[in-house]
Amino acid sequence: MHTSESIAHLRVGALTACLATAALAGCASTSDIKVGEQDMFMVAATGVSYTMSIPALTAAAKEKAYDFCGKQKMKADLRQLIRGWQPMQVELYFRCQPEGASLQARLD
Repeated sequence: MHTSESIAHLRVGALTACLATAALAGCASTSDIKVGEQDMFMVAATGVSYTMSIPALTAAAKEKAYDFCGKQKMKADLRQLIRGWQPMQVELYFRCQPEGASLQARLD
C-alpha cells in the first residue's frame, strides 16, 4: 500500500528521470485523453524542454493513444495531427475501433 509520502516520492523520482532524460533527448508531458465529437478522442504531448523534437512528441502522443485504446481491447485509428511550435506541442485526434475492423469495411 502506498502512502501519500511514497506517492510523492515516486512522482519526484519520475520527474527527476524525465528531467535527466530531457538534458539528453528531451521528454514529453502528455495530457489526459479528452473526448470530442463523433467518438473522437484527443491527446496532446508537450515538450518539457526545447531539445524535444516534433517526431518524439508525435511518438509520445501515439503511444498514449495506442495504450488508451488497447486497454479497451481496441486499436487506435489515428485521424489528425496538429503540430505547434509555441509551445512545442503535438495534438493527436483518434478513434478506438474493434480489433480487425478496417476503415474500408466501415465505409462499405
